[in-house]
Amino acid sequence: MRNWLLLILICMSVVACSKSDETAKPSIYLIPEGYKGWVMVEYDKEEGTPTEKEGEYTVFSINNQGKAKTKTLLTHEGWATNKYYYVTESGNRKQLKAGEMIHGASEGNENKNYTMEFFFVGTEEEFAQAGDYRKQYGR
Repeated sequence: MRNWLLLILICMSVVACSKSDETAKPSIYLIPEGYKGWVMVEYDKEEGTPTEKEGEYTVFSINNQGKAKTKTLLTHEGWATNKYYYVTESGNRKQLKAGEMIHGASEGNENKNYTMEFFFVGTEEEFAQAGDYRKQYGR
């Protein structure tokens, strides 16, 4: 009986720890095919574009300079699994994997009443050589 109680408590702990209060919304980032370098997304910008939704994901289109401005607010709390894609001119997508082609992701840099998010697109070697673009924005 004691072993069953211990097993139940362990299972409940695992479930409680793995199920966070996910208030952050997952995002999809559409990056022009072949782009390499730092990406910066500026949130809560009056001149920003509205975002679209794909299921539960908020979709952000990155321009050829690696930037996007959106009217959308960034939710800081919780965990979300984002997806990153190269997009061809015809709209075809190729998923990029974090740790292989996506590095240095950071969120929540509040600056002058809006929020910025950064990540790097490229190989690990290119990321190491690129320097930290975020530093010029106080990261």
